[in-house]
Amino acid sequence: MVWAQKQVVAADIRSVALLFREQAAAFDRAQEMLLVSVDEDWPKVRLWVRVPEPDLLTPYYGFSLCTRADLPLAPTLVAGCPEQFGRVFQG
Repeated sequence: MVWAQKQVVAADIRSVALLFREQAAAFDRAQEMLLVSVDEDWPKVRLWVRVPEPDLLTPYYGFSLCTRADLPLAPTLVAGCPEQFGRVFQG
């Protein structure tokens, strides 16, 4: 799995989530993809996306690769499987 992140304006979350849901429906049979967020200085939000292959990051314009160590400690699940989110961030 590959992680990438980007700071966005809160109003942009919906379009990123829509892209994510379309990709997940097409490429994520194992339900391992995640889209998570952390609020920053209003109206900014930082998003992290987890995809199975780097090629799937192409439509996420402006997202940059990051490592597991770069992930937040207590993000909010925007889209993806809640059980997978729990495994990655809560256990």
